[in-house]
Amino acid sequence: MPLEAVITDVTRMRIPNVCIAATGQGPTMRLNNPQPKEEWVRSVGGLAPGDIVSLEWKPSRPPTLPHMEDGEWDPATFAKHRRLTEAELVDLLSANAFTSVQRAFGAPWFRGSGGNAAFQPETGTRSLASVFARSVRAYPDDEGIRVDFVDDQDSWRRVPLEDWIVRQHQKECPGCSSRFSQFLANELQGGKAVLRVGLARQFEIGGHPSACWMQVNHVFLIPPKRKHFLESRSST
Repeated sequence: MPLEAVITDVTRMRIPNVCIAATGQGPTMRLNNPQPKEEWVRSVGGLAPGDIVSLEWKPSRPPTLPHMEDGEWDPATFAKHRRLTEAELVDLLSANAFTSVQRAFGAPWFRGSGGNAAFQPETGTRSLASVFARSVRAYPDDEGIRVDFVDDQDSWRRVPLEDWIVRQHQKECPGCSSRFSQFLANELQGGKAVLRVGLARQFEIGGHPSACWMQVNHVFLIPPKRKHFLESRSST
């Protein structure tokens, strides 16, 4: 029978793939097999954290650590019903949020030359978590976006932001760097926040060992103040 769940993560991957995760009555569910595509996301009218959906899903056996959330799903059973307000979503995420990255994932294996944290593959108990931040700042970085934030234990810098909706905004306005920087400052920068943080599939870069690099999936300020969810949903 289809499960009811709340979408928690919609993140950019290598084009045309999108990573989608949700939370329901049980463990966090990643829609991993088949891999969702950008075209499919648009075909269902767009997706954003807070969307309440139903679908058939079962966990992958055995999972590849630390990606315990992976599972198989049936696109034919997927349906959208309604959506939470951002304040309701923040309350939902906060209920199970960690006070630090290290409490969620353990200590990093190493940090890259730019400062981002890498975690050892084939270990760990999760690859997705909600983490409280005491301060957060998002800023453009060439064709990407980086996030600096402080949690209860440490400071993290130059973490890639892979929020699919925000990256679509950036892609659609390549000559608007000043306006986009202001957009990030207005909606994704502040004091207290709850972040959706993930560990990517392992890859090699910069002469470092193959590792699961940390990324920020979404930034939700407390209290909420961003508007781009509805703007993006209406344009998809």
